[in-house]
Amino acid sequence: MRIGRLNKRITIQRASNYVDANGVTKTGWNDLKTIWCSMNGLSGKEYWTAKSYGAENTVEFVIRYSACKDLNAKDRIQYKGRVFNIIHVDNILYKNETLKIKAVEVN
Repeated sequence: MRIGRLNKRITIQRASNYVDANGVTKTGWNDLKTIWCSMNGLSGKEYWTAKSYGAENTVEFVIRYSACKDLNAKDRIQYKGRVFNIIHVDNILYKNETLKIKAVEVN
């Protein structure tokens, strides 16, 4: 992986439960890590596949594997005030070097 391509700063957020002042359990988002990534919009076949299930603004993020080994589809990504729900996390070729993340922007 070319390190120079990791030129965007994103924050990984993870859901956690907490009890509010009234004793009601609620779910909130906590910042887990802020890391470097590359970011691409989908094109070609990937774009049309995403469009077929209604994912209008699907984005692909690529990060180092070591940056967030336990990343999963229950987490989300925040980038410049925009929020993306993670659809899929792929450990490329199972080499434990990079993770390719497909995510859909929340409107």
